[in-house]
Amino acid sequence: MQISPDVTIETIEHRLMPVAATLNRKIAPDSPLLFAALTIRWEVSDPLAALSRLEQALLAFSPSFGRHECRGPLAYHVFLPAKDAPEPIEPRLALAHLIEHAVIDFQCAVLGQGRCSGVTGALRDRPGRYDLMIECRDYSVGRLCLRLAVAWVTAAIAGAALGTAEGDLLIAARRVHQEPWEMHTPPALASGLGWTESRAARALAGLRGAGYLDEHSYALNFTGIPAYRISVA
Repeated sequence: MQISPDVTIETIEHRLMPVAATLNRKIAPDSPLLFAALTIRWEVSDPLAALSRLEQALLAFSPSFGRHECRGPLAYHVFLPAKDAPEPIEPRLALAHLIEHAVIDFQCAVLGQGRCSGVTGALRDRPGRYDLMIECRDYSVGRLCLRLAVAWVTAAIAGAALGTAEGDLLIAARRVHQEPWEMHTPPALASGLGWTESRAARALAGLRGAGYLDEHSYALNFTGIPAYRISVA
């Protein structure tokens, strides 16, 4: 019997953490990091099969996952052509590690950056608690990508497909990030991306639901068209 994972984001911070560079040499000591503490509850009868299906779902959604690299224990290396697990794995740690990689992939898509590094750690004295430390130059984008990663990874491992609707959120977030001081409306986003207004409206509403955007009203808006700006929360 497989129970879908329950992942709770306990803490999200944006700060320097020089210790991260000692755990992953690709992380610069002076690089600001997204720090996230997760609690994961998950019971699964065949973790390797479940994690393999999740990896395939992520690869189908974003082929760039296939270019990710790992420097930790071989058993936890992700997106290998042939999974090789020379020792038993802890399923919740492996899942946390995949969430880290999802945050990295989504951040690169939104920010247009070529590389990003991170590290996942398990707390020895608190079973089920995992800390993620990920390079992050924009805290708003980092928070968004963490929330999307948790939501989409847990949905995918439960059998949901990731497709156009999810991809649209990343595309729209990149557009919004490039114009951070603008008021974003469905007609403007649709015009900029060559989308229909309904498609743009769904993407903006999805970003609002993920906490990346706030909806604003202004005195001269007589159209009833929603308008959004990047959240300051």
